[in-house]
Amino acid sequence: MSQRVDFDDYAARYEGLLQEQLAFFSADRGYFSEYKAACLRDEIHGPVRRILDFGCGIGLSLPYVRKYFPEASVSATDISSGSLEHVRQNQPGVEVIADADLALQRFDLILVAGVVHHVPPAERTEMFKRLARLLSDGGEVFVFEHNPYNPVTRHLVSTCPFDADAQMLSRRRLMALMLGTTELVPQDSGYCLFFPERLQALRPLEKALRWLPLGGQYFVRATKA
Repeated sequence: MSQRVDFDDYAARYEGLLQEQLAFFSADRGYFSEYKAACLRDEIHGPVRRILDFGCGIGLSLPYVRKYFPEASVSATDISSGSLEHVRQNQPGVEVIADADLALQRFDLILVAGVVHHVPPAERTEMFKRLARLLSDGGEVFVFEHNPYNPVTRHLVSTCPFDADAQMLSRRRLMALMLGTTELVPQDSGYCLFFPERLQALRPLEKALRWLPLGGQYFVRATKA
């Protein structure tokens, strides 16, 4: 089994490494972060007062979450103290919460983007149980993950230094993990990120393609029972 990646080792150069990885798809790394925030906005229909970016890394999604949910309070957490310090310094207006201080917090919406594949399989069910405890009544968790059926995604993961511990999982397996908590009920899911930035004019077609397991990633939205 690969040794678990310590993201404190990458916090200072994470963005540059990520841009190198994604250069084939977009000259602007922010394209992917904004894509996910826009998808979140399109799929969430209820009132959202508090949002948590769980496993936020250095906070690349946070400006876009705030853009698409301007009325919500946005918080961020990560097990990497170096990453959280980067968020403190670069994301004013975002509440930074240490992982150890989450227990008494409650959120209407929790974003989990590109996190689960770093969590050892034996710990994943407990992670989703924990997420359920952090949700307010009727709250929702929205997960983005790498699609293991996409050959380009598999190549990128296999060559990415901070994905050295990655163990990708299928959409079906992720939904089963949620159901295993007995508190999270999947409501919607689909494949996404079919088109690179230069073909973004085709993005309206993606909703019709969500059944097709060829998108670069997939999402699962679940509510707290």
